[in-house]
Amino acid sequence: MYTLLDNFKHVLAFVRVAECRGFTPAAYRMGVSTAAVSKSVSLLEAELSIKLFNRTTRSLSLTDEGEILLERCRGILHEIETTEGLLTRTNLAPRGRLRIHAPVGMGRLILMPVLASLTERYPELVISADFSDRSPNIAEEGLDLMLVIGEISDSRVIAKPLTRLHYITCASPAYLKRHGVPRSPRELDSHNCLAYAQWQTGTYHTWNFQKGAQHYTFTPAGNLKINHPEAILDAVASGAGIARMASYIASPAILDGRLQPILKDWMPPGLKVQIVYLPNRNLSLRVKVLMDEIAQVLPEILPWEREIGLISPDE
Repeated sequence: MYTLLDNFKHVLAFVRVAECRGFTPAAYRMGVSTAAVSKSVSLLEAELSIKLFNRTTRSLSLTDEGEILLERCRGILHEIETTEGLLTRTNLAPRGRLRIHAPVGMGRLILMPVLASLTERYPELVISADFSDRSPNIAEEGLDLMLVIGEISDSRVIAKPLTRLHYITCASPAYLKRHGVPRSPRELDSHNCLAYAQWQTGTYHTWNFQKGAQHYTFTPAGNLKINHPEAILDAVASGAGIARMASYIASPAILDGRLQPILKDWMPPGLKVQIVYLPNRNLSLRVKVLMDEIAQVLPEILPWEREIGLISPDE
């Protein structure tokens, strides 16, 4: 008589397909071929004499029986991974594949040195990093971890807050000398304000301002629209106009005098920076090591924000 324990790899394939909502992303996550994953699920369905997925050319969904099996087996797999993490953490270095995503600027300037250090210290650790400003589905793309700026609405993931990040409105001293310093957000209409372009959606990032109970939202409409944060920095430092930038982008140029912050009394509270991962990934040794490293470079009080005066030296 066939039981689920006879070949648990088929059950694992089923769970990964359900979590990733597709055979191809599940195969990528498992490091095997799509055909192998499809075969495993088909064998499991045949042996159990039930249909686990409703398949069409455009969609994949669980049957009632599939929902029951997923609920039961996901907990078992979580326990296995937890046990493996407890055992390996005591005597093994991190190894295997890690797939992560981060915003492009934060990824290059803050996360990249961490990744380079980890792979040097742990040669058997292989990291695939996607630095972009899109919003990937962590399960469908088989990601182990995401670094996210802002709120998380997906209740199926775990979000661990690290810090708050401020965005600074600034321009070059030369530009402000030529065109004047705006004293309120409403005066930005008379300035060349550079837009951060979101090509995937065809929109531009808005600038939110807050002063006490007053709130103001501004959409930049200058003659230069760019989809890369460091390119915006270069343009603003050259005197092209005014822009809103994350503090880790703007801080070095503020400290060396290339940029001057404006409208500091209208700066809203910072946005959350969070590590996001799936519930069954929280005790993986390689994920835990990376999370610890990220927490070191993104502490609750960001050092560069203290250096440019956004945070009191006593905090």
